[in-house]
Order: sequence, then C-alpha cells, then structure tokens
Amino acid sequence: MDEKGYDAETGKMLVCVNPAWFRPTDVDNLWGDPTKAKTVLGWNPQKTSYEELVEIMAKHDRELAKREKTLKECE
Repeated sequence: MDEKGYDAETGKMLVCVNPAWFRPTDVDNLWGDPTKAKTVLGWNPQKTSYEELVEIMAKHDRELAKREKTLKECE
C-alpha cells in the first residue's frame, strides 16, 4: 500500500497505490459468460478461431460506430 515510484532524475513521484482502486482480495477463478458473443456475433467456440472472433468483433464495432455516427448527424 505504501509503494511509490519516483523519477530517478527529478525525484518526482510518478506512481503510487490509490486505495480507491486497490483490490485487497483477488479471485482464483474468473468465469465468463459467452452468451452475448454467441447470440449477437454468431460466435461458435468449437468452429470459430481466435483470429476469426477478433475479425467478427471488429466488424461489429465498425458497424455500430457507423450507426452511432448516422444518429448524431440526424440530431
């Protein structure tokens, strides 16, 4: 909690622990729910490679950004 990082040349403190963001306990197992990726993106973990999933997600985000841009232009 009391660790701080200083610039060696200037002595200025650059980083420190912020108690507001400190996680006193960490979980051993994190479990995700892929339902949204399956339903929204059509992802199938048995048939879709990691690279294909990244491509699907990027395409989806680009389309979403285009829709949001169009909505802002119409306002």
